[in-house]
Amino acid sequence: MFSVQEAQEDLKFYKSKLEQNHPNLYLYSTKSQIDKFFDSLMLSIKTPLSEFDFYNKITQTSKLVKDGHTYILYSSSFIEKQNSSSKFIPLQIGIFDNKLYVKKSLTKLKLINEGTIIDSINGVSSNTIIQELLDRQVRDGNNLSYALWILDTYFREYYSYTFGYPSNFRFAISINDTSQTVNSYALSKDSIYYYQELNYPNQSSQSNKAIYCNYDSSGTTAMLKIKDFHSNLLRSVYGQNFKKEIKPIINQLLESKSENLIIDLRDNQGGNIEYSIFLLSYLLEKPFRVVNEYQKLKKGELTKCNGPYMGYHKPSKHQFKGKIYVLINGGCFSNSVIFSSCLRENAQVTFVGTETGGNPHVLGAYSKNYELPNTKIRVEIPTKRFILTNLEMNDAQGLKPTYIIKKSIQDNIASFDTELAFIFELIKKDENNGR
Repeated sequence: MFSVQEAQEDLKFYKSKLEQNHPNLYLYSTKSQIDKFFDSLMLSIKTPLSEFDFYNKITQTSKLVKDGHTYILYSSSFIEKQNSSSKFIPLQIGIFDNKLYVKKSLTKLKLINEGTIIDSINGVSSNTIIQELLDRQVRDGNNLSYALWILDTYFREYYSYTFGYPSNFRFAISINDTSQTVNSYALSKDSIYYYQELNYPNQSSQSNKAIYCNYDSSGTTAMLKIKDFHSNLLRSVYGQNFKKEIKPIINQLLESKSENLIIDLRDNQGGNIEYSIFLLSYLLEKPFRVVNEYQKLKKGELTKCNGPYMGYHKPSKHQFKGKIYVLINGGCFSNSVIFSSCLRENAQVTFVGTETGGNPHVLGAYSKNYELPNTKIRVEIPTKRFILTNLEMNDAQGLKPTYIIKKSIQDNIASFDTELAFIFELIKKDENNGR
């Protein structure tokens, strides 16, 4: 437990670091709005708090700061303790149209069928659960697609971070407009992973590569998947080097004389910008910019500063001349949106899917890491503003697709790729019109 003074000190410390470093602190909320919100949080601390309680207070600032690179994380010791000794929801739960539904049942006997709508958990309505979690989640501007993607992907963890670690769960569900209640024990993570492998053996055989390219049966359409742009993750998790993987893919693409290129960036949360530039050089005929301007705080004022990716970048002598389609969703963030934004500004490209989580015009990056003095909660605060296009174009939203295609719950359960199927229909339609 932390005293009122200790909790308030940590809140003051966090606010001071935001004010000293964050270039986008007042981009979407005014100074008075942020000051007022922090003051109200300060006044709400009237009794000693646990780390759990304090975390659920301080993370509410995310809905005011509205920056997807501003992270607030439990202390390392808290996470380690909970993962090793606590128990969790024995379901994989997704979010669709502000409703919770079952993706997977992770118990010895399947408790609830996939696709079933969950009305409440332990007496708390699904709407309330979603709102409580969203209020504490990062986002770029007023766009909630990244926040929803995070919760849809990591619901079990974020539910526990806010609602705790009960030993039992009571699920109110709807089946054919009939309400039912299903009870279950919580399970350790080891047990959950065990039952996931046991109950869904075929779903663990996904590609062990982050970067790969396939062709359709006619050989006229290439499908390039890029799961990640982070060099360390590509190397440590997938054993891949971005440029070494992309070069032969591009060479084969040019030799095959493919007419269409589909770039799948769904769920790609970013990484090294130099990799975006490298790939863009094969797709854009003229010199291009990925960042128009860098800014940082200097004595409390935003000023222009240098950055590594300023200026124009040269296109390659070898160019893909066909049509480009890009698959995007709420999991597209940071560098994958920088790539998409540049592509949209400099070429005729068709985007398919749902709105990106990241902002295509401005973002914060080059974060500093801090540990709050008392609770040891970890925070990451950006120190530089990247203006990708110009601030006048910033509407506080993500990059919206040319065609919005949203999977149904059943498509998700069946792992049917609705968006990719839509692109092939577009290609077929274009080919027919060309004749």
